[in-house]
Amino acid sequence: MDDYLSKLGLTPQELNKVMYHRANMTNPGRDAEGNPVTIYATGIEIPSGKYKGQFVSVPGYVGGKIVDSEKELFKIWKKDIDAGKWPIYPTSDALNARDSWLHQVMDRDMMQMQQQQQPAASAPPEPAFMYKDPFGYVGP
Repeated sequence: MDDYLSKLGLTPQELNKVMYHRANMTNPGRDAEGNPVTIYATGIEIPSGKYKGQFVSVPGYVGGKIVDSEKELFKIWKKDIDAGKWPIYPTSDALNARDSWLHQVMDRDMMQMQQQQQPAASAPPEPAFMYKDPFGYVGP
């Protein structure tokens, strides 16, 4: 975990979401508008088990595709939900508030990666027709 994350006070479950996002940053999926997708965090009401009636935030970007169905996502992540791997909240409002904040953390990651991928700005090349005296003579 880097210094930035350690200062945020993330729960282990929230940290799992950030790590899932980071693992997909170099090869993200794309949404309908062409934007990169690394996690597609999706809140679902837990239909059964010890957390029944509570809300969990799980990755909706699974296996290189976006899964929209809450039932399908519950089937995919049930074992991990029961094990407490993903963040669980008492209400959908609490889940949405925390996911909104976590999304800002992940947006920061994406912006940093994009900045690192852009070449550094350099001085424009001089036109080839301009003569430069090898001894530095500029003229009168």
